[in-house]
Amino acid sequence: MLDSIKKKFKNMKLAGKMMSVYLLLAGISCCISIVALQASLNIYDKKLYEKSLQELDFFTQKVNAELQDIEELSYIIAMDQDIQEHLADAMALEYLSQGYNYEINKIRNIIQDKIMLYPVVENIVYTDRDSVSFTMGSYCGEPDEDTYQEFLQQCRAKRGGYVMESPSLNYSYLISGRDILERKNASLTYLGTFILTSDVAGMIENTRDLLEAKDSVLYVYSDRGLVYGDEKEVPEYFQTDESQGYQVINYEGERYFLCYLKSSVNGWVYVNAFPYSQIFGQTMRIRYLMLGGFVLVFVILIFAMRKISGVITNPLDQLTESMKIVENGNFQGAKELLSEETGHDEVAILSQEFAVMLDKIDFLIHENYEKQLLLKDTEYKMLQAQINPHFLYNTLNALNWMVKAGRNQEAGRMIVELGRLLRASFAKEPYITVEEEVENARSYITIQQFRYQKRAEFAVETEGDLTHYMVPRMILQPLIENSIYYGVEKVLTMCRITVTVKEEADCIRMEVQDTGPGMSQEELEAVRSFDFKPKGHGIGLKNIRERLKIAYEENVFMIESRLGEGTKISILIPKRQKEGADV
Repeated sequence: MLDSIKKKFKNMKLAGKMMSVYLLLAGISCCISIVALQASLNIYDKKLYEKSLQELDFFTQKVNAELQDIEELSYIIAMDQDIQEHLADAMALEYLSQGYNYEINKIRNIIQDKIMLYPVVENIVYTDRDSVSFTMGSYCGEPDEDTYQEFLQQCRAKRGGYVMESPSLNYSYLISGRDILERKNASLTYLGTFILTSDVAGMIENTRDLLEAKDSVLYVYSDRGLVYGDEKEVPEYFQTDESQGYQVINYEGERYFLCYLKSSVNGWVYVNAFPYSQIFGQTMRIRYLMLGGFVLVFVILIFAMRKISGVITNPLDQLTESMKIVENGNFQGAKELLSEETGHDEVAILSQEFAVMLDKIDFLIHENYEKQLLLKDTEYKMLQAQINPHFLYNTLNALNWMVKAGRNQEAGRMIVELGRLLRASFAKEPYITVEEEVENARSYITIQQFRYQKRAEFAVETEGDLTHYMVPRMILQPLIENSIYYGVEKVLTMCRITVTVKEEADCIRMEVQDTGPGMSQEELEAVRSFDFKPKGHGIGLKNIRERLKIAYEENVFMIESRLGEGTKISILIPKRQKEGADV
């Protein structure tokens, strides 16, 4: 993986390398900055949470102090000597008698005075768990019977201990109290039960100002459900096993940050809820602004770096493009592409030296151009001239054989075709039309048909417009001669030689195929590489290949053969129009 990255980096252009290095360094710097920003904001969030928790803890302590006052009032009433004496006297008298009512009124007066000192307590109810029950203070309704009986049972079980029942959805007041046991002579005789009804919601509401956060929502939960809530709609009951902490929840389509604390005194859970957008809105705005700033600076620096890298690499790109144009031989175009501005940096000096080199090369090329053309033309004519002696030698041998055989009429026709071929081969023009080349091949085939009447069968197939395109002279004749020598001469049966010349979309295709003995794969590879030592004069195929290389930059010279099936030689050359031809 690392080697692949190194290879890709090595093959990149200079501008790409500069941009890659910049992006890497800038990306690392940006990531470090973002991490540092995130860490600082997390520290801020943690401090904010700690402050909210401290504020909630102070509020909880204040509420617990108020609840402690209620418990203290119940203790004071239970331990008051006058109340105990009046209760003991009342229990000794007949119920609702004058004396009984007198004692009860005394108790009422004492308790009324004490209630005045504790505004959170709405009323105090006295009961003997049987038929006697009276209320001192304002009427606050009554809890359901089950809750009331359960409370009395808890008081009996506590034997004078303090009992508190949290508010619920059915009864919104806190009920608390204890049994009154006679202390006189330590008899602990049951004298009744005092039940204190307290407006905890009002108490919490009055203490609510201790929480400084604006738009926060306070909830207080007990094991019986919601004790107090700022909102009219009560959210789902909040439960947690932790003594303190925070959570982020979704409620009615809005996110809230909850800071909660469980009281160690009564187990109530105090929850202060903040709209997440309010408490963290500024933090998030700072975060987004910083991230946007990083992105903006990053993008601006990318454009600036691209501009700077372009200033550095553009002269190098021009020099590179100029060198590529030189590869195609266009020296003038290469010089025009180079910048004419002079400079003293390394790239400018290199461009100037390259321009001087182009001038010198251009001068040398123009000086030697005619010499090279002359050498190339001489080489081409020498290759073309190699065909004539061998072809003439074979044809004269055939004529000699026919004269000896008394086939004078056929020999005369052969001489006519031979004259046509000699006139074509001795012509000065190295190129002829495709049609003329096909006619020369027909003349050669006519000569060879007299010689191989019963051993060879010839066919010439043409397709397309062959009159407007030029090809090197004497291309087909050596291929046909090669098929005769390696096809007809090597088999005793009839051998068919097919010559195909056709016009294709962007080239001229010439094929000579025979049904001779063919070649093995080893022989075919040797012939293709011209390592095969030919029999006879051995200049045909190699001669054609060299002529095609000189005449065309791009061409196809292909030899195909299978043992026992024959051989096919294919030539594909670009179309070269005849001068003045209208195609």
